[in-house]
Amino acid sequence: MLLFRAIVNVFYNYFVLTDMNLSSKIYITPIAFMLLSAAVPLPAFSLETISQETVVTAQAEKKRESMVSKRVKSSDTASLLSEIPGVALATGGGVSSLPVVRGQADDRVQVYVDGMCLTSACANHMNPPLSYIAPASVSSIGVNAGVTPVSYGGDNIGGTILVISDQPVFAASGEGLKESGSVSTYYRSINQSTGAAFSGAIAGSNLSFGVTGSIDHANDYKDGHDNTVTSTYYESRNIGATLALKGDSSLLTLKAGHQLIPDQGFVNQWMDMIENNASFFNLRYKSDFTWGKFDATAYWQNTWHKMNSGEDKLPINMRIPATMPDMPMETRGIDTGYSLKTDIPFAEKNILRLGNEFHRFNLNDWWPPISATLGTMGPNTFLNINDGLRDRYAFFAEWESKWNKQVTTIFGVRNEQVRMDAGDVQGYNDQNMAGMMSTNYKRDSEAFNAEDHARSDSNWDLTALARFEITPTGTYEVGYARKTRSPNLYERYAWSTMWMTSGMVNWFGDGNGYVGNLNLNPEVAHTLSISADWHDSARKSWELKVTPYYTYVNDYIGVEVYNTQTWTWPGGSETRNILKFANHDARLYGLDISGKVGLWENSALGSGQLRGSLGYVHGKELNTGGSLYHMMPLNGYLTLEQSLAGWSNAVEIQLVGRKSETDPLRFEPETAGYALLNLRTAYQWKNLRIDLGVTNLFDKFYYLPLGGINYDNFLDSKIPPSTRRAADFGPLAGQGRSFNLGLTQTF
Repeated sequence: MLLFRAIVNVFYNYFVLTDMNLSSKIYITPIAFMLLSAAVPLPAFSLETISQETVVTAQAEKKRESMVSKRVKSSDTASLLSEIPGVALATGGGVSSLPVVRGQADDRVQVYVDGMCLTSACANHMNPPLSYIAPASVSSIGVNAGVTPVSYGGDNIGGTILVISDQPVFAASGEGLKESGSVSTYYRSINQSTGAAFSGAIAGSNLSFGVTGSIDHANDYKDGHDNTVTSTYYESRNIGATLALKGDSSLLTLKAGHQLIPDQGFVNQWMDMIENNASFFNLRYKSDFTWGKFDATAYWQNTWHKMNSGEDKLPINMRIPATMPDMPMETRGIDTGYSLKTDIPFAEKNILRLGNEFHRFNLNDWWPPISATLGTMGPNTFLNINDGLRDRYAFFAEWESKWNKQVTTIFGVRNEQVRMDAGDVQGYNDQNMAGMMSTNYKRDSEAFNAEDHARSDSNWDLTALARFEITPTGTYEVGYARKTRSPNLYERYAWSTMWMTSGMVNWFGDGNGYVGNLNLNPEVAHTLSISADWHDSARKSWELKVTPYYTYVNDYIGVEVYNTQTWTWPGGSETRNILKFANHDARLYGLDISGKVGLWENSALGSGQLRGSLGYVHGKELNTGGSLYHMMPLNGYLTLEQSLAGWSNAVEIQLVGRKSETDPLRFEPETAGYALLNLRTAYQWKNLRIDLGVTNLFDKFYYLPLGGINYDNFLDSKIPPSTRRAADFGPLAGQGRSFNLGLTQTF
């Protein structure tokens, strides 16, 4: 007990007290941390599964091993979804990539972390919901794409991602006090990435208390040509605590946590994250009654976020006055909400689900002046979003019925009232008429302030799903969904048409500027999906799942060209667009395929299995006829796995086709196809697990199809040719070869 308290105090002092002086960074060597922690019995949590969607979960032993292997390769929680067909990742920071589900990205995909609906509090969406939970704390993460039951959430047209963190366990009756836990550490050579994580709890039969913590740090990575890709460094610290009380048929859980990201580079953005502080509380109550089940959640998260030119960009800016200089940007976002859900069985083999949810997002986005005198960034504070408010009031009803052994249906309806508002704004110097820039600030702010900012949307979602188990070896599903998403605060209220300021509103990584539109309508998506799942009767030897889908979106929030910006210097020039959000219609269709087959099982070679997945999506904006932005080309994974005694080995091939369908309005670059070979092995000895792996074994050079542009290279292109490193606004190169090591000790 004393040792347990001591280690909690050590991590409290490290994660919390050192935050007060961010300029003084202290690092704990992960190996030293591992050896220290191995002497202390720390607690662990049980694991909770999610049904009815594609899930990466740590409950089953094989799935747990897969989760650990993925954590060794990346500190980005979104990367845990990378092998799911239909899911791709749009490049952000090292812990902040954006999941793309069947061509729909960012706010079009709703993310719930332990029932909390979280929002990016940043004009560049540098702090997406999945960045707030470390991979080491994830118990399960599931994707429900396209045709999503209304009970899974609203305000999305692409699907939902449900994340469950480590859950509390309790001692058995008469067992006494239970202590358990785990510690882990890793190293990746590609960016000298190091990190450590721990989880621990102490529990009786009715009361449980646990703590979790992690730290991740990385330098800039290198590509396949051994060139450093700047602004890809990051550091992230997370700490949390869980207090749980269990009754005979109920569970009350209180979670609290804090995150600090003191540095995170964004190579495809004008700015970098220089600080992200977030704290949350999450209270959840679940209980079984004679009439059914009840689930209630209430939460609050407060985020303080800062952007500026980071350590890789700022020296360049200092050398070249023509590029973006020091430009502080600050944001505060508060997510507050609750959900009430019931499952009521009736009429044998029928379930009625009723629910009420509320979510409020408050946002203030201001940019302090850098000069007290009249200039382009002074003397006023630039108010980008002033007292932004986005409220969602939701009610849903869902009926699930099992008509017989072969047929199950789900029908649901959901209504969301979305109310948005924002206060008046001002530019850096719009109170002083001194030149074109101040004139434009004044013109834009006065035009915005003259409008009524309040907007209300009444959004309806409908879902109809049918599942047919015709034979023991075949399962078929067909579904239709009408899903609706209202614009986010930036899409409606970003007001400045100036290049410098509109360029700061960009979560697309394309180097363009973006301007909001007060008159945007909500997006309404109609999706039809069919799925066939063939397998052996025990679902152990082989399986093949094929899912074609089609989505038509009314009032898709696309863009129109408002203005252009061109830079010219000796030897070259570059043009970007200032884009205004606008409603268009869009069409997406695609195909997801996944499968597995057992190859052998004997005493000499253990067991062998071949797994694979394939995804394709095509998206077109019907008004312009152009491709939708960030459509992942044909891609897939093929993995040969072997398990023998305590060993788990795998050879993995990642295949990505040529990206030729690009969005011309955003100057989206084309990229060539590529194939990467990854190797990994793991050995489990008692409670110690060792993971070794190599990603991109042959050090292949390639460009990321969803990586956007390399903004840092554009800055370098203005340097005289003798010191120039790369071309202008080219695509972003991916990581070269990396040797990875991970150690995990459970207690």
